[in-house]
Amino acid sequence: MENYYSILGLSSNATPSEIKRAYLRLAQQHHPDRFTDENEKKRAHERFSKITAAYRTLSDEKLRAEYDKSLEGGYKPKDKAKETQAKNAFMRALKFLKQNDPWRAVNLLRIACRYNPDPIYISYLGLALVYTRQYKQEGFEKLKSAIKQMMFNPILHVNLGRAYEAVGRKANALHAYYEALNWDPKSEGAKRGIARLQEKKKGFFAKLFGG
Repeated sequence: MENYYSILGLSSNATPSEIKRAYLRLAQQHHPDRFTDENEKKRAHERFSKITAAYRTLSDEKLRAEYDKSLEGGYKPKDKAKETQAKNAFMRALKFLKQNDPWRAVNLLRIACRYNPDPIYISYLGLALVYTRQYKQEGFEKLKSAIKQMMFNPILHVNLGRAYEAVGRKANALHAYYEALNWDPKSEGAKRGIARLQEKKKGFFAKLFGG
């Protein structure tokens, strides 16, 4: 399974100097500007993005520690029953979010976070809170808190983008979606978010100029 260490061709106990040397070598080797063919340039860009994301995480002591924890399975509640309850509440909450019922989702996500304060659960709780419109401030606080705990997870950035999009802050939403792509160039959630916002922009100008 590919991870940031394998992307840089390193072992998990690599030193900071080894990480830097590997990044410089691979970044030069895969830089998109070295290629003229469009397909090769596109593949190089995707690889270069992964290399950069890996370096940004592994070269930062705190981010690396969080990433290493995630590879080990992250936070593990001592009580297996609570872990199961948290997961069940989370899955049910996702269904309510898809049904545009953020209030029920909020209640379930608070339960999930109480049993297991996983950044993913916290992020979705933040998104649901923003969707209620009544608890936007608390929602954004939780969304940003989740990102601080697990910056390398693109889902958290996508959720922040969705929240900004929901309150009409399009520039902030685009920034969050592009940040998600920095961590995962294949993030479908980020790509769909960008496409939605660009389509809205096109629609506006089409109406403006009678197109």
